[in-house]
Amino acid sequence: MSNLTGMWTLAQREISRFLRVWQQTIIPPIITSTLFILIFGYSLGSRIKMVGGIGYLEFIIPGLLMMGVIMSAYMNTSSSLFISKFQKNIQEVLVSPLAYWQVIAALTLAAVLRALLVGIGILIVSFLFANLVVGNIFILLYFIIMVSIIFAFAGIATALWATSFDKMNVFATFLITPLTYLGGVFFSVQMLPPMWQNFAKFNPILYMVDGFRYGFIGTSDVNIWYSVILVFLLVVGFGALCVHLFKIGYKLRD
Repeated sequence: MSNLTGMWTLAQREISRFLRVWQQTIIPPIITSTLFILIFGYSLGSRIKMVGGIGYLEFIIPGLLMMGVIMSAYMNTSSSLFISKFQKNIQEVLVSPLAYWQVIAALTLAAVLRALLVGIGILIVSFLFANLVVGNIFILLYFIIMVSIIFAFAGIATALWATSFDKMNVFATFLITPLTYLGGVFFSVQMLPPMWQNFAKFNPILYMVDGFRYGFIGTSDVNIWYSVILVFLLVVGFGALCVHLFKIGYKLRD
């Protein structure tokens, strides 16, 4: 019980950390998504009209919401853990009686909460511009929570690997952002030539966006069960990686 209390205390610290600066952690992704809705939804939407039988605006909103969730979860754990390393106060956590998985769980819990708050904010704004209908609430909850966990784990792994603030931006700038934009946020993979359709299916974020969109519109570009299984496997894989890195003290005990 004392260990669980310690884990919850660490999670509360992380939650209070991002809530204190909500103007920087919660509001910007909501504003960004709103701008995307206005720019792409109305400019391109007036020309594309329909995608897969639904309006273009209704098509891109789930992708924009997922994009905000991904970046919020990733930035929360990566920035928090890296700053703890940089300021040398991570050692205080490591010498505590908390198990490694409990430290990871506390960081992840805060990241998931931040991602959910951003997602809810984007959803509320979206209702002002489009007539969204939730087709499957269980699918929506599954993808938003599991994807938040995946990128919270990815942020932890990045923070452990990075040795400078410049390296901290490598994955976000050169991997996550391009994969997100190419992951079907603004287009259906069915709109691509056959060769590029096959190439796009190697992008894991496509399955996250497509599965989440399925929760709204009830249709998907790829088999929904492929997306469900892939997301589950990524959670297990990234979780195991984070626990292993903590156990060996990767760049924590140098």
